[in-house]
Amino acid sequence: MKKASLLMLILLLAACGSTSLGDLGSIFGSSSPSNTSNVNGTVTGIDTSAQRIDLNASYVNNLRPSSSQTTGSVYYDSNTRVVYNGNNYNVTDLERGDEISVTGVNNNGRYIAQTINVVRNVRG
Repeated sequence: MKKASLLMLILLLAACGSTSLGDLGSIFGSSSPSNTSNVNGTVTGIDTSAQRIDLNASYVNNLRPSSSQTTGSVYYDSNTRVVYNGNNYNVTDLERGDEISVTGVNNNGRYIAQTINVVRNVRG
């Protein structure tokens, strides 16, 4: 019994030792696009050809990730809304350093943003 518990603990610790969140859709469990999840973080880059926003995540579903698990990717589509101070913007208006709060869904392993709220604009 002790050996099995120790083995499970070692496997759990090894699994948690990842250095990246990767595509955030893979950590939200359900592949159902009807269950929303939240991610807060700072934009580190935007790839418009892949419709991807890279970020340093500070919270995932109101939980702070461990310090080694801070980077991830959020995808967007033509339905994604970007809101700042009550006004709508394009995703391409986001900049590196913007702090954002994302509500989205896991769609086939990709975390697709439905709404992106800009919490702090890097330009002030």
